[in-house]
Amino acid sequence: MSASDLDPEVRRDLLTLDKANAEIVARHLVMVSQVLLDDPVLALEHARAARARASRVGVVRETAGIAAYNAGEWQEAATELRAARRITGNPSLLPLIADCERGLGRPERAVEIARGDEGRALKGEDATEMRIVEAGARIDLGEPEKAIVTLQMENLKPGQVGTGPARLFYAYASALQAAGRREDAITWYMNAAAADVDDVTDAEFRLTELAHDDEQSEEESSADSVRGGVDEAAATGIPAPEDPATTTSPRAESETVPVQSKTSDVPAPAPVVPDAGAPEPNAPEPRVPESSAPETKAADAGAADTPETRSVAPEQDDERSQASDPEPAEPEAAEPEAADESIAPLEGTADLSATSSYVEQDATDLIESADDLVAPPADAEPEKSATVPAAPARRNTFADRYDALLLDLDGTVFAGHQAIPNAKETLEGLDTARFFVTNNASRRPSEVAAHLRDLGFEASAEMVVTSAQTGARLLAEHLPAGSRALVIGTDGLAQEVREAGIAVTRSAGDGPAAVIQGHSPDTGWAQLSEAALAIRAGALWVATNVDATLPSERGLLVGNGSMVAALRNATGKEPLVAGKPAAPLMADAIARAGGSAPLVVGDRLDTDIEGGHSVGIESVLVLTGVSTVTDLLAAPPEQRPTYVVDDLAGLFEDVDAVRVAPQPGWSVTVDGSTVTVAGDGDEIGLVPALASATWKAIDNGTADPEELRIRAEGEARAKLASLGVAVVD
Repeated sequence: MSASDLDPEVRRDLLTLDKANAEIVARHLVMVSQVLLDDPVLALEHARAARARASRVGVVRETAGIAAYNAGEWQEAATELRAARRITGNPSLLPLIADCERGLGRPERAVEIARGDEGRALKGEDATEMRIVEAGARIDLGEPEKAIVTLQMENLKPGQVGTGPARLFYAYASALQAAGRREDAITWYMNAAAADVDDVTDAEFRLTELAHDDEQSEEESSADSVRGGVDEAAATGIPAPEDPATTTSPRAESETVPVQSKTSDVPAPAPVVPDAGAPEPNAPEPRVPESSAPETKAADAGAADTPETRSVAPEQDDERSQASDPEPAEPEAAEPEAADESIAPLEGTADLSATSSYVEQDATDLIESADDLVAPPADAEPEKSATVPAAPARRNTFADRYDALLLDLDGTVFAGHQAIPNAKETLEGLDTARFFVTNNASRRPSEVAAHLRDLGFEASAEMVVTSAQTGARLLAEHLPAGSRALVIGTDGLAQEVREAGIAVTRSAGDGPAAVIQGHSPDTGWAQLSEAALAIRAGALWVATNVDATLPSERGLLVGNGSMVAALRNATGKEPLVAGKPAAPLMADAIARAGGSAPLVVGDRLDTDIEGGHSVGIESVLVLTGVSTVTDLLAAPPEQRPTYVVDDLAGLFEDVDAVRVAPQPGWSVTVDGSTVTVAGDGDEIGLVPALASATWKAIDNGTADPEELRIRAEGEARAKLASLGVAVVD
């Protein structure tokens, strides 16, 4: 493989890398394109190798996302695609991201993405892709009627050919089938088969399967009509009524469909790199796979779930339903008068002039979303239709507001070899995705996860994001491939560096191009002196973190930041910092979480909370570690959390009750630097209310953060005293 085999436009994206590294990354990308179809696992390995060397290049992250998708690694795919989108700003990746949510078993998140502002802003093929994904998610949720309406916003005019129309018609047929509108589904599978000149769907297979079910149904009906040796249907000319007990259900039909690639057998052409959209097969020089997430899961919309398995009543709006989705007349060809009639018309394009639910293009002006309008099924009796009652208001909890928790470890989840009180119970009771983000670079993710499990927490290596990983990534981004770095830290840190493609040394005499410094209890004068020599000789200096202290069950120990301060004093240089509060670790954690609304949870204002500010996300301070209430009140703006709780159990509270803001029942006045609090409100709101008033006074210049004095009586005094606050009389 040669870098010259890569699309020139993509090669230009790699110009931010040094020449040697760009050559290697380009060759990995070429390999992804070559083996993606035949060996998606190998393609993903090459994509990961490219990402390790160029994780800040958008096209590399996009390629990694597509490769992970094709390999069925939904979480990794979602993470990489979100990272690519943050880097490139490319909205066309949204359908892919939404479909990954379906793959992760979170169809409701796919719908949220589709119905969000950015999803609604998509145009052209991107909008079509998003609607196909949304329709599939609706079916996953047991809402096939909403899936039908969603797809009716697209151009469903028969007679079109090509990959796009074939996939759209197929998705529409699947939604109709899931809604129990079997004859309409046959019609649209016929349209999909006629449009599918490139064999990207299994529409013909579905038609054959439905025809086979017809034959079985006819045979069973004939057997049931025989009474005393007389075929009553033949004698009277009136077919016997269908026995519901012997009728093949849509669920049973769908279960006979073979599992497709991911969830579809739509083939993906080998891309140079993924970009956006899905060009037609004859489009010139495509850079993107024609089959991406919407073409895999969404192409099979409706195959798995039906009203029989999920009893969700459709929402109704009679006037709009009649205006936008008239009930079609039964197609003449679909009435079963002979056992083999369902097979005969399966070729060609059906005439839908009298049977189609086709909605003209301008109907999108009338329909905002499937939640606004649901078409009744073909066989529904008007008097039985009903409107779903409005759902009760949801509690305003952290789980409602945020989709991923980025949890600090030391002082937040545990202290040394002891779990923080209420930490285990809280995390066990939360459904929100959680990731453990630690500045401690002394242990590898697998070791951290093992320690967590020993303490009774559920954890895996994939849930752990360490500053050692981020520090190694920074080295790989700043150094040519094959460079050497002097490691001040544990063997775990050294291994992370090796896995990033950087050689390791422990001596300045080897002429290292960089020094990476992480916490280790074995670091002493000799190790620091080697680092000082290398840094003075011009080596790049990366510090995994600058925490001055390290919480333990015995108290605060010397942290890596104190060792960094020694080198800073000895060399006069400043390191490139990977860990909190610097953005790199937080950015890696957000990418790993893959959520759209992550929340930082930590015990330190100067690392965890400031780290949240560095990447623009909200945060919770827990009062179980380093930072105290006194520290909180004097915190500068960049270290102020959104919420304050005593410990992790506070994550079960209403978010507004622990938000730093005025709280009911508490009165806080500030006179100079004296802060007086009174009242009998909820205890959980006391510190947030106190911080809100104090910050306002500090920002207005009427209070000195260094001279604050707190006065309180009654319940407020007792609560503050329990939190270690010195209350004056």
